[in-house]
Amino acid sequence: MKRVSLISLGCPKNLVDSERVLGEVSSKYSITFGTDNADIVLINTCAFLKESREESEEVIKEFIEKKEKGKIEKLIVIGCYPSLDVGNLKKKFPFVDGFVGTNNIKDVLLAIENGGVYVDKTPEYADLPRLQVTLSHYSYLKIADGCSHRCAFCLIPKIKGDTHSFDIDFLVHEAEALSKNGVKELVLIAQDTTQYGIDLYKQVKLVDLLEELEKIDGVSWIRLLYTYPSPYMHKVIDYIKRSKKVVPYIDMPIQHASDRMLRAMLRMYSKKDLEQIVESMKSSHIAFRTSVIVGFPTETEDDFKELEKFIEKYEIDHIGIFKYSNEYGTISYNMKQVEEEIKQERFERLNELKDKLAIKRSKSFIGKEISFIVDYYDSTSKNSYGRSIYDAPDIDNVVIVKGKLKQGGIYRGIVRQVNPYEWLVEVIK
Repeated sequence: MKRVSLISLGCPKNLVDSERVLGEVSSKYSITFGTDNADIVLINTCAFLKESREESEEVIKEFIEKKEKGKIEKLIVIGCYPSLDVGNLKKKFPFVDGFVGTNNIKDVLLAIENGGVYVDKTPEYADLPRLQVTLSHYSYLKIADGCSHRCAFCLIPKIKGDTHSFDIDFLVHEAEALSKNGVKELVLIAQDTTQYGIDLYKQVKLVDLLEELEKIDGVSWIRLLYTYPSPYMHKVIDYIKRSKKVVPYIDMPIQHASDRMLRAMLRMYSKKDLEQIVESMKSSHIAFRTSVIVGFPTETEDDFKELEKFIEKYEIDHIGIFKYSNEYGTISYNMKQVEEEIKQERFERLNELKDKLAIKRSKSFIGKEISFIVDYYDSTSKNSYGRSIYDAPDIDNVVIVKGKLKQGGIYRGIVRQVNPYEWLVEVIK
């Protein structure tokens, strides 16, 4: 059998697509996780920002060179970049054998066998088997794709189209299969999880989905990422407060906290709406992760200070800070731009605030009891590493425990020492 390897770039949503592609391809080809042993290489690209497109192109160039040297037989480029601009990719990389869009991953086998272009904007119900590549005890569950918002800075609707949800029965079946494979933590993702079901059921059905997922034996934690500050968030918060499995953690990108900037960004909420949702989260002891943009076109120093004060006032638990990237094809592309030096200065100021809040938050946990899950054991340091119930995989704080604990095991422990992003925990015997 020919050997296929896949390189997955970008976000966890791409990773789920990669797992589905590998599951489908494994019916006809042998899968290898080392590209040096591969006959065929698939590259699942990201195209959200200029930097991600440049990274995708660098990886494509690397494997075109390998193909020219006879080290691989075929190269297939899939995912967001072909969906955004397959014409440009074909001109730049004529030696790529096939291109497959993010809504066409069922056509990857056709692309491998026949080459060609498989790109359209019709939402695809990608009910494919998955070959899990994350650690065995957690997995991402992509409940929807695409987005029906039209934020001024975002290319996602151009790449993926409007929101298209997977139905509840399919997602429960997929989650049950993941649980049987040893998954204890489900991490729910979409472009906007609070749009889930609006296309299928004509109303948001996120809480209904959570209720069904909680019934699955073997799943201990359910974590919610990528929500939107809509009124539905109050229903989500109320549900988490009484849930036994949905952990007290919400990822909700706010992008800004100035009403003027929110209007310019075409975000469909006000600062007051944000404050009400965040206050509800904080009073419910739910960890809050967000992301913000500095240097959006026309952002003034007063706008920035308003964002800065908002972050400090609510002591946001986790925050991703991004400098505005001016992307061709977005509504904000032709707006008056903020100078790069000002963007950088504001970026650095918010990162300093982020670190200040992180150490304050970490110190507040000293002596407290927490639940945590073990991700892996490091034989060199002889420590186990994991995450608390308040931390998502790959992006948040790390829990460190001396000695070897079972991977995927969920424990209780006391926080003994901290730095801003790591906690040393003593297990409660």
